[in-house]
Order: sequence, then structure tokens, then C-alpha cells
Amino acid sequence: MIKRLLLSFISTLFITACDSPNPTKLVVFIVSDQASPFILEKYDHLFTGGFRWLIDNGIFYNKAQHNHGNTTTGPGHFALSTGVHPGNGGVVNNVWYDRRLKRSYYVVEDSTAVNLSGKGIGKSYRYINNPNLADWINQSNTNSKVVSLSGKDRSAVLFGGSNSELVLWYDKKGSYNTSTYYAESLPVWVQDFNTRLNVEGYKDTTWSLFKSPEIYNQNTRIDNFQGERIVSKKADATPTLPLLLGDMSTKALLNDFYEYPHGDRSLIDLAIESISKLDLGGDNNPDLLFLGLSATDGVGHNFGPHSVEQLDNHLRLDAQLMRMINYIEDNVGSGNTMYVFSSDHGALELPESLKLKKISAGRISYDQKKKVFSNILSQIELKIGSEKVIEYGNNFYFDKGLTIQEKEFASKMVKDLVFNIDGVSMALSLEDIMDLPKSKENIKFRNMVHVENSPDIYVILKENWLWNSKTGSSHGSHYSYDTHIPLIFSKNGIEGYKIDDPISSVDVSPSIARYLGVKYPKDIDGSALKLKFYNN
Repeated sequence: MIKRLLLSFISTLFITACDSPNPTKLVVFIVSDQASPFILEKYDHLFTGGFRWLIDNGIFYNKAQHNHGNTTTGPGHFALSTGVHPGNGGVVNNVWYDRRLKRSYYVVEDSTAVNLSGKGIGKSYRYINNPNLADWINQSNTNSKVVSLSGKDRSAVLFGGSNSELVLWYDKKGSYNTSTYYAESLPVWVQDFNTRLNVEGYKDTTWSLFKSPEIYNQNTRIDNFQGERIVSKKADATPTLPLLLGDMSTKALLNDFYEYPHGDRSLIDLAIESISKLDLGGDNNPDLLFLGLSATDGVGHNFGPHSVEQLDNHLRLDAQLMRMINYIEDNVGSGNTMYVFSSDHGALELPESLKLKKISAGRISYDQKKKVFSNILSQIELKIGSEKVIEYGNNFYFDKGLTIQEKEFASKMVKDLVFNIDGVSMALSLEDIMDLPKSKENIKFRNMVHVENSPDIYVILKENWLWNSKTGSSHGSHYSYDTHIPLIFSKNGIEGYKIDDPISSVDVSPSIARYLGVKYPKDIDGSALKLKFYNN
């Protein structure tokens, strides 16, 4: 049974408006994890499917940004779904150190819920304090249906909100699943879908080039590039395609399936089946389907954004998105669906590739970091006692019981010694961040700060540097390669055009709400865009 959580909204706290004379029946909100507008532009001439359709039939905001500095999955999805900056909502990372619990805390953990897969601590929206787009829609129209699907539990939950019809994520055991917060059991059709999915059967599947080799030779860097990660367990394996999925261990295949193109294909299969089984878009009550694609992130982390593998992933996703769009337009009705495409963050190109272009870049030495961090903590322990300062996630958390003098000493030790790590740019306390002069860059630091959940000292790397010491790429900085995101609003039959006005990710959900005529809170950080669709 779907849990119905009553939200205590007061009508005077909400804004409502509508710019659509013909209400949209379905909104499909697609967040491609680690997608970059630079990549979409680079490969624009190769797209013939869903990306081509979304761009040609959409309003493309060229200068969309996340205006927070800690660009990871949790904060990015939170900003997109709630219209609130992550610092203001307390969603400061995927995982952070909880001073009260004296342990790490996962952004959507819920110890009172049980995952139906039986694996790990329960997941839910219970302890997220801000209602999101799904909640606004459900509050405005109890006949609307919301479905949230993703490879990642935090993506599905942060868009699914408190009161969705269906919230599913890949459970890393071969199935799409949920927790008892959302349902006591999986619908039979989802169980049947999982049986057909048969992830272990992918051992015989080969990830090979989707297009002719010339396409890759002409459009991206060489394969088997220094800094790419080898995922195959086969002797003498290289980070190249083709990749036989059976060359990964069974544990790795089950755990990481959602981060490969085949995982995203299964998610689009699940989205299509959800539309069919739940009759999404079947009446004039606006429904919402959230789709959190994860392969862009997995492939990007392993091989980098400009790899052969990432180009291939985009070409495959181009085809899969078109398959889903065609199904929706045929079954919901032409022009009755609005599609929104965006991302939770970008990514840095491999430092090895940047260096070849004479760009200053690098990786933090694990050994050097370990030595310096150990020295910092030892010096602090000698002066003020053990376990008074915790290093977690490359940042430093102070015990709440420290005196002013102890905090000053601990801050000085971190700031004096952390620069012995090559690649460190800044060490900023929360007070330092709030005292920074106003600028577009500094506001990103402010918008990631929460007085309870943030570390006391953030360690900030130089531009084009990664904490990853050996291979792969990542994200998490305030630099434009991490904060600049694609944003497209599309409908069938409209004239596509681009807008250069700078906008923030927190503007996206209120813009959708305004278009649908759905009430949304006044006290959010985002502002609603007035979407202008022009018929071809």
C-alpha cells in the first residue's frame, strides 16, 4: 500500500500561476547524472534521436548553473527538485559526518524504514525538511500521480518526495526496489519486470561500439588513455571497448549494472512500463515521471567525459531517449507531454588529458594527503584531546563542545598544514565563507553551508585538480566544469531556441509548477521562469 504522508501546507505560503492555456498531461523530468552541456554541444552533430528531438523541440538555457559549491548527486537533485539551495536545506553532500550521532550520515537514510531488498539501511524522504515538486503536485491535485525511477536510491528519493505513487531504485542485487516508507511490497508487474531483467544473464553481453569506429576516431580522444580505469578482471585487460560484462566479477556486475549503458536502457524500459501500467498522462490531472539516469556518471567516473566510452554511452542514450519519447507521444498524445532534461552536476576532464593541452591540472597524492592529515590530527590531539576533530570526506568537523580557544587552535593547525598537500587552494571555515566578498563564485560557497551539517573547515582544491589519486574523473567543486549543467524544456511541435540568460538549478521546479498551475512555497530560493513555447 502506498504511504500517504499528509503535508502541513498553509495556502498563504504558496504561489500559484499558470502560463499554459492547455494543461499538460504529463511531465517527464530527466536528470542525467554527470551530464554536461559541453558534451552535448561537442556531439550535437552526431545526435539523430532523443537528444536531437529534445534540442530541436525545446528551450535550451545555455547558462544554467548549480549555484552551490559541493556539486555531488544529493545536493544537485535536491536543488533541482525543491527550488532550495542545498545549504539552506541541510543537504550538504551525499554523505557527511553527523556530530550528534558520531558517525557518517547518508542523505536519504531512514532507520525506521526497511528496504524491500533486505540490503542496507532503509531509504526515504522522511528526514528531508523541504517539500519538493512531487509534493507540490500531490498537494495541489490528489488525482495526480508521481513516479520516480533511478539507478540511485538518493536520486529516486530526492525527486520522489513524501507521497509518490511509486519510487524505485536499483538495489545493487539485480532488481529495482523500494522501501517500506513507500510500499509494503512491490507491485506484481514490477516483480515480473525484475524477473525478466535477469542482470546475471548479462554475463554473456558485450559492450561494443554502437557506431562505426570512424565516428569515435573523428570525434573524441584515443581510447586506452592514461588515467582511465580498468573495470575488467580479465588478465591483461585495458580500459577499452569491447567489454564483455562477464569479465567483471558477478558481485561487480550486480553492484554496478546501473552505471553502464545497459542499466540506463533497463531504466527506460521500466519508465515505459510504468507509463503503461499506471496510465500516466491518461487524464487531465498532470502526472510527473522522474527519470534519474546513472550511466553518464558511472562511465564518466571510470573513463572521463571525453572518452570513447562516454561518446558511445551518449549515442546509445540518444537512441533510447527517442524510443521513450516515441512511445509517450503515441500513447499520451502528441504535444501533451513536457520534457525537462538537466543534470545534478558536471565533471572534470582527466587531468592527464588536460596536461597534454598545457593546462595546469593534477591529482592529489594519497600518500601525501594521508601524511599531512595524520599530522594535523596528531597536533590537534596533543593540544586539545583525541576525537575532538574528525577528518571526513577530506574536510574537518569539530566537536560541538570545543571552546573558542580550542576551535581557533584547530582551525590554525588545519590552515597552516593542509597547504603541504600539492593541489590545495584554500582552507575555509564557515566564518571565512560568510565573510567572503560577494561574487558569482563566492555565492556558491555560501549556498552549500549549513550550520549543523557542514564541516567546520572545507579544504578546497585548485582548479582542475582531483582527490582521485590514480584513475578516473570526478566532481564536487565550485568550478564551472562541475556547476554548468544542461537545461532543456521541450514539447512536441514547438520551435526550438536558445536563451543566454543565466539561471540557477533552483529555478527549475518552480518553473514547472508555474507552467502547470501548481502551488509552490514562497520561501524557496528559486524563481519561476516564464516558459514560452512557440508552435512550429
